Amino acid sequence: MSTKSLVGSLPIYAQHLAEKTGVKVFVEGSVAYTNVNREVYVPFADDDLDLAFGYIDHECSHVRNTDLEAFEQSKSVAFRRHLLNALEDIRIERLSMEQYPGTEDNLRYLNRKVLLEPFVAASVDACPPLHVVANAVLFGGYWLLQEPQLEVPAKAYLARLDSLIGTDAARSVMEVVKRTLDCGSTWEVLQLVDEIIALLPSSSEAPRDKNDPQPGDVNEAGSPEAGESDQEGQQPNQEGPNSSGDDESEVGNQGAVEPCDGPAEAAKPNASGESAPDGAPNLRELAMEASEADLDGLVSDVGDVAAALLTQGAKSNPPNLSPFTLGGRAMDRSQMEGESRVRYGVFQSSGLQQCLYGLLQAKVDCRVSLRRSGKRLDTGRLAMLPAGETRVYRHKARAERSSAAVQLLLDKSGSMREAMGEAEAAIYAVLHALESIPQVTTGAMSFPNMCGDGVERCALIKSWRERLVSAVREGGFGASAQGGTPLVRALWPAACEVLRAPGERKLLLIATDGEPDSGTEQQVRELVARCEASGIEVFGLGFGKATATVLAKCFSRYQAIGQVSNLKNALYELVREALVA
Repeated sequence: MSTKSLVGSLPIYAQHLAEKTGVKVFVEGSVAYTNVNREVYVPFADDDLDLAFGYIDHECSHVRNTDLEAFEQSKSVAFRRHLLNALEDIRIERLSMEQYPGTEDNLRYLNRKVLLEPFVAASVDACPPLHVVANAVLFGGYWLLQEPQLEVPAKAYLARLDSLIGTDAARSVMEVVKRTLDCGSTWEVLQLVDEIIALLPSSSEAPRDKNDPQPGDVNEAGSPEAGESDQEGQQPNQEGPNSSGDDESEVGNQGAVEPCDGPAEAAKPNASGESAPDGAPNLRELAMEASEADLDGLVSDVGDVAAALLTQGAKSNPPNLSPFTLGGRAMDRSQMEGESRVRYGVFQSSGLQQCLYGLLQAKVDCRVSLRRSGKRLDTGRLAMLPAGETRVYRHKARAERSSAAVQLLLDKSGSMREAMGEAEAAIYAVLHALESIPQVTTGAMSFPNMCGDGVERCALIKSWRERLVSAVREGGFGASAQGGTPLVRALWPAACEVLRAPGERKLLLIATDGEPDSGTEQQVRELVARCEASGIEVFGLGFGKATATVLAKCFSRYQAIGQVSNLKNALYELVREALVA
């Protein structure tokens, strides 16, 4: 049986990062993706958690730091978009490492799985020219700027780039790549992409013989004036308004200005002034005209490759074990039923709050200890003096009240149809009794809940962040019974909520009327053990068909209460015993 803590689990990590970054992260389904609303979805996986962590970190940084309008502007040229993806990945990962240092190990693992492990050295020589350029930018950029582990593939692609476009041009390309971390936005990264494309050899640039005069020379080679110029140390390409040196200076000093408007502006002359090696392809034109099919097989977005790996791994994970997420209020509910159950709950809670508060206050005010000196003798201990026991003085002290977080999880499967009214009234009564107890937070949810998008989740009854009156107003009560009893899936969000709620003691109380879904009893018991290893006290309350025999298969602490009408008293007694212990 697994007793591993929940703290390092995927749902807990996703929830923690979502709170830190403000990005919504959902652990559900079988496909990893980020939707148009900038919400990150990742399938549940226990076999490669580090990859899932790295994917979440990567995508959250994209959501926070990437301007999608720049990608819209670049998508008309496929190669341009590929290079933008590569450099933007480097930029946003570095931002994540700086803003949230805890993500660094996850991102490095992600890059190892996506970039390093699939690398085959023999495939470098077989790469088409555009693939060589793209991979040199991707692997070379990662290696030079943040990933020393990518040295081998980076050097292989950079050597191939040297032979393809020449050493000087390749060096110029990588100098542009090195400026990625200086960019303050996606638009500035797009500027760098256009500079890289402009450095690629083009058919519009005729190769020059090394003895030919340079474009900036005014006088012919061999003339006296030319000789004098050479003796004076003047650079040939410093003269003339259209010299390549001016172009290079202009490109290098653009900074954070509006990006190029596509192929026409990007296709500038090769600023290096170096002729491409003999037989080098017409790379700039190829880059401008390449289709997605021509670039098939390239790693453009590291996150997309990681998403594909996670999606593939999710296929081996049974769907009945993947955790629910906590959705909104129950979809199938009746306002009239909700109001009726709340009124009944108010009636049931009469006196509970005062009784519980009185017990807690007495516990705080009347903690007794024994001392060797004082003003009040404990006469019952005087007989122990001959035996050497001198602690016979009673001392009363005001004890510190411990804080607690209480989470209720209600089964609302189809078999609960007749019991839902009584069960929700009991939930309300206990929540109401605990509402004004100092240092006690409460929350409640029910399961399963079929949402509008066809996905089952837990339904929120009351969040620990809100008041009970607000939960009633928002439709927390009045849910209808439906579906099966996927308890193992519902335990995840309940445990997550109680862990994140303030309180030293963590209580999770589960009310059910039957067995969990067939074949999941062992998984429920293992998850309960993980909850207990995380500091959560889990109690199972069963009525109807949930007998002691059924409960014993799932819980280490449980109580069979017979009928749903006993639920309110059972919940109250458990809470009372836990709080006054």
